[in-house]
Amino acid sequence: MAVDLTTGTYDESGIFSKHNEIPKSVEKKTNDDVADSLKSFQVLKILKECLSTKSVVVEGRFVGDDRPAIIIVEKLPFDSRDISQLFTPDSRLELKFWNNIYGNYHVYPQNGFNGIGVQVIHPANENDFLKFVDIPLVMVNETKELYEAVTLPYFKRNLQKCQDITNITNNENKIYNDQNENGFVLLKDDLENCSCTNTHFRAKAIISQKELFSVRDLTAVDLPLLIKLRKKCLEELSTKYNVPTSKIESYITYPPTNFPLHVFFETVEKDSMIPTEKAHHLETIISNLQLIPDYYQRITLIYSLPENDTLLKSITEHENNK
Repeated sequence: MAVDLTTGTYDESGIFSKHNEIPKSVEKKTNDDVADSLKSFQVLKILKECLSTKSVVVEGRFVGDDRPAIIIVEKLPFDSRDISQLFTPDSRLELKFWNNIYGNYHVYPQNGFNGIGVQVIHPANENDFLKFVDIPLVMVNETKELYEAVTLPYFKRNLQKCQDITNITNNENKIYNDQNENGFVLLKDDLENCSCTNTHFRAKAIISQKELFSVRDLTAVDLPLLIKLRKKCLEELSTKYNVPTSKIESYITYPPTNFPLHVFFETVEKDSMIPTEKAHHLETIISNLQLIPDYYQRITLIYSLPENDTLLKSITEHENNK
């Protein structure tokens, strides 16, 4: 007797689809179906608007359905291969400003050029809405004493986020693996919703020493590891992506979000920047440790945290109990 071992999932309509296969319910949708569904959407309010990404997030309802929905509308990046479509008689121009050799226009191109991306979340739950709520930030001046009393114990309580690099040696994103006792593994770090240039990439080197939680733990003893890591990772990434090392930056973020210590490598040209107080460049770290062996155990680190961050709550409680 033959046994079907095919694995997959059932969607809300009860239609079975194999894993790694486009759901049959999606295949059945036509452009008319999608258009009709969007026509029935009614906007209730704007949740978030971002000028830099030219996007807007709205809350609403579909006609005949009381369940909340979120729609993210974002202008798509230009496709340089089709840019000539902009300069045709089909494009309508409106002159906005003219001064000698300088002219500003609003251009309304033909259908199908530089469209708008629409992401629908329906039905949306509370966690979906929280993603689009701007939480106010608070600056933290973390002294040596505050780190030892609050931050370090907080890191130790969150060791479930500690990544064992022995389990990712066969990861498909692996670029390089230094298997020495004090080694590291270099992985491609995929970015969600990235609209950067085609030459943009980000990678992360995860250090095998689990006792290294953050930049606070680094001393002059770690200089050989940091110098080796910087040299090897830059070489591997430069070769893999055909990008000169002068166009790759390396940094450690603080406070960290994962353990043990992660070192990030990223092309200088990108569409979003790490807040300056959170990113500590690897070159600067090495230079500081060469000057003062215990530099990061002495200094006050300044960074921002959201008002609802659990680390900030621990810091606030500590300060109030003094």
